[in-house]
Amino acid sequence: MSRVTGSPTRRTSELRDRGFRGGRIAPHRAMIGLEVSWSLLIDLVVLPLMFAVAMFALLDPLMALWRDFFNLIREPLGLPGVVSTQVFEVGPFGVAIPYFTATAEWPQSLDVNTGWLVCGILFVTGMFLKGRLLPVGYLLRALAVLQATAQLWFSFASPPFTYSLADYIAGLLVCGVIILVLAPFLVAFTFHIFDFLLWQKLAMATMLLVHLSLLLPMQAAVHAWVIHRASVLAMPLLFLVFGVLLDVFVYVALYGWGMSWRSGGVLDATDRRPPMRPARYPTTRPRPTPTPQSVRAITPIGSRVVRAVSLGGMLGNFVMRRLGMGGRT
Repeated sequence: MSRVTGSPTRRTSELRDRGFRGGRIAPHRAMIGLEVSWSLLIDLVVLPLMFAVAMFALLDPLMALWRDFFNLIREPLGLPGVVSTQVFEVGPFGVAIPYFTATAEWPQSLDVNTGWLVCGILFVTGMFLKGRLLPVGYLLRALAVLQATAQLWFSFASPPFTYSLADYIAGLLVCGVIILVLAPFLVAFTFHIFDFLLWQKLAMATMLLVHLSLLLPMQAAVHAWVIHRASVLAMPLLFLVFGVLLDVFVYVALYGWGMSWRSGGVLDATDRRPPMRPARYPTTRPRPTPTPQSVRAITPIGSRVVRAVSLGGMLGNFVMRRLGMGGRT
């Protein structure tokens, strides 16, 4: 501090941001203010708009690839029907989204009993998972509870079910297409606001769109196969846990990885010094043994340690004098 004005000097301000090893303590991203600038406007508006327009322009060839994929795996999966298309219109624009026309039956007594058995296995298995596998145990028990609610509903309801398998698959893929178009804006408002390099921001949005473009048709095919084989009893669990929620978790995983990347501003590697080795006591010198005087010298007078050491020394001197072995006076 300056002796005249009382304001911090330049050296003090520099040392305030230094760690005990000499490296600069970078401010946490949550503590950095968002400065409004033209570059931020480009990151939040221009970049996601470019990705959204490019994704919308590529929807037709992407849907053609999805249709070819569905036609390729329909017979190996044993799905009846054909691969049809549903036109999703947004104003003057429309997208032909392919989907399976397979059907699913109302659950029979065997299906319901098998479902109760699966619920019991999931719940009991989750109870026995401890330690590092405890989160997996929580997940298994949550799946068991969700499936149990579906079991109860189908035990008292009567057919037909509100949604057919074809309507469910078509709706799932429509939601997926909407996510593909809007995902760049989600990346912009959650990832582009931080001080990452341009190629890192472009890489995050590109990886998310490519991953979802491959995941969505595979997800729909798996859902169609499971529901066709296990009846509509499996539809609620697949929709609630392994539907749109799974697509969101894809971005959560990529976002967690991306936030670990070294940014272009506050985390500059050239401003960090290599860690120093801790000081070691010389091996040639004997280590000092604590004595009551040394403990009393570094310990407050009224502490328990001083009182215990003082009482112990007085008791030892008294015993030695009583035994005729001398002692301190």
